[in-house]
Amino acid sequence: MTAGATPAPVRMPAHPARPWSRVYGLGSVYAKTMRDSRLAFIIMAGLLGGVMFVVGAAIPQVFATPSAREEVVRLANDLGSIASGVAGHPINVGTLGGYMSWKYGPLFLIIASLWSILALSSTLAGEAQRGSLEFVAVSPFGKRRIAFEKLAAHLTVMALVLAILAVAAWLTAALFGKLPEDAISPLAAIGFALWIGLVALVFGGLALVLSPFLGRGPAAGISGAAVFAGWILNGYSGTVPAFRIPADLTPWAWTYNHVPLGGQYDWASLLFTALVAIVLLAVGLEAFVRRDLGASTSIRTPNTPRALRGLGNPVARSFSERLPVALAWAAGLGIFGLVMAAASRSLADEFNKSPDLAKTFANIFPDFNVATAGGLLQLLISLAFIVVGFAAATLVSGWASDETSGRLEMLLSTPLARSRWAISSALGVYAAIVVMTAIIAVAIGIGALSAGSDALTPMAGTITLGLYAAALAGVGFAVGGFRTSIAAEAVALVVVAMYLIDLIVPAVKLPDWVHQLALTAHLGQPMVGVWDPAGVIACLVLAAGGLALGGWGMRRRDVAR
Repeated sequence: MTAGATPAPVRMPAHPARPWSRVYGLGSVYAKTMRDSRLAFIIMAGLLGGVMFVVGAAIPQVFATPSAREEVVRLANDLGSIASGVAGHPINVGTLGGYMSWKYGPLFLIIASLWSILALSSTLAGEAQRGSLEFVAVSPFGKRRIAFEKLAAHLTVMALVLAILAVAAWLTAALFGKLPEDAISPLAAIGFALWIGLVALVFGGLALVLSPFLGRGPAAGISGAAVFAGWILNGYSGTVPAFRIPADLTPWAWTYNHVPLGGQYDWASLLFTALVAIVLLAVGLEAFVRRDLGASTSIRTPNTPRALRGLGNPVARSFSERLPVALAWAAGLGIFGLVMAAASRSLADEFNKSPDLAKTFANIFPDFNVATAGGLLQLLISLAFIVVGFAAATLVSGWASDETSGRLEMLLSTPLARSRWAISSALGVYAAIVVMTAIIAVAIGIGALSAGSDALTPMAGTITLGLYAAALAGVGFAVGGFRTSIAAEAVALVVVAMYLIDLIVPAVKLPDWVHQLALTAHLGQPMVGVWDPAGVIACLVLAAGGLALGGWGMRRRDVAR
């Protein structure tokens, strides 16, 4: 009789997570999500807080006297329903807070909503589709707990960003207010931040509900379209009665009378908005729990033409995968451009009827001739540069996902060199940018024709949007050649930096050389036919140079390093 000796099982020593690591680090799902959200927190806090400081510092300098404030009030009253389509509710616009809320309130809300949509559409559905969530699901955590902790982390980061925004609003008025009525109370600052956060969570909650069924991309696209559609519908519902019913279904209409920076409060509307957000978030969590990981329902669409299936070469494959994202951004920007181009002639006529109104507006925007349709369109389309920049960031993110998701190792098992993948896939991104720019140009041309204005000049001017997006993508490719995991984030940081420089320098009258650091300062005014060759060349150099540098960098390193 023999007995075999079997080794005793090896027990790994337990290392309980430290208290801090359960809040920030690797000690829990919540802490890991907080750690992964650090860059988003820095970007959003810097963007929202920075814009608040910039506009708060600039407004009192431009309107330093009571007479100048009276002109602002007259401007808001004379524009009436026309301005309400692209601005907020004009309440006490002669004060610092009222003017900021009227002119910049929608901008804050759109930025926060897009951030919430992108975060909540990807934090569960995006990770499930990539397969990374399966490794978490095999741990002793239920799906409900995983989803709840990830959502709690997003809510925590958003609360921190909104707290910074509230402090920035209060501090801005305390530092830069010229008149006694410019003061912003802590209650007003908190009310403004709550409005931004709750409305953003409604749209983010919509994305969370849709993402388990449709996937990350369609959910983000539908929710993002709802943001812009609600803005336009609510703004023009007073002049277009057919817009009233659909506008009433959006948070833009629910909270229309809540203008805390202007001294008007509607807490009941915020309570209703909060209840809707809670319901959407709860439904989104439950939908994720009750479905298989990564499962989604395809939206039936026409068959893709063979030439767009991406089966021929790496360029075609990249273009095919980036095209839906480019089309989604093109649809949003195209609708905005069409509406603005269609309204440009009417707005210009309003300025021509009132010289005082044109003079007041010229004090606000000295670099734009708003008395012409082209000049006004140039002013309005300049706001699209930040949107185009974030579109470039998402396209670069898709390009980088080949490596960050591990798919590049499979692609390189074929006769495909690393540098060829980097360059060929990047060329597919550039092709998607061309398509996006062409769609925006056509939409602006249609709008200009409907207004009886010149269409060819603004359509040609739209090329600068594509050049700017290509230049930013080149920056992403250059960074991705050395580390793809931060390529999209690098593009986002450049976009924010360019926007803040372009906004801050003219407002606070810093030296011109500081303004020249922004690429957007070298793009001229192409909507009126004024081109800056230096800016065009700079965009092309960044696009081509970034492509070459990215390919060179990929040759000199290992994959996923």
